[in-house]
Amino acid sequence: MKLVLTIFVSLFLFGCGGEVSSPAPTPTPTPTSILASPVLTAISLSPAEASIHVGEVQIYVAQGLDQYHHPMSGITFTWTSSDDGANDHAIAMFHGGVATGVSAGVMHVTASASSITSAPAALTVLAPTPVDDDEGRRGPICGPVVYPQEQH
Repeated sequence: MKLVLTIFVSLFLFGCGGEVSSPAPTPTPTPTSILASPVLTAISLSPAEASIHVGEVQIYVAQGLDQYHHPMSGITFTWTSSDDGANDHAIAMFHGGVATGVSAGVMHVTASASSITSAPAALTVLAPTPVDDDEGRRGPICGPVVYPQEQH
């Protein structure tokens, strides 16, 4: 009986092949890529081109991008505009990227933050479009048509 038990335990421990199997080795962990903290490396500005009439507004949207081309949030942009040399006051820029057309001309708008500046976006400000009043007379779109009084 003792012999039978010894054989049974031996077969159980060594299996049918007579070899002792060892557990699979634990895989060695591979180092993971450690990404650097996001850094502002580019600013995209949209729209890249726009046209408005005097008195109208154009809203621009700036988006900061990190070194991995991922959008970044929480960036405060500084907005600037420059003209084509022919008109010093074609548009006025306001906080948040809103441009208002004040006279005809071509302007270039940029957004910047942390010494990074966007590519310029072109804004063409067009003269007001004349419209006809009820009596067929033409006047600017941006205000009422005023005519001198007729003398009787």
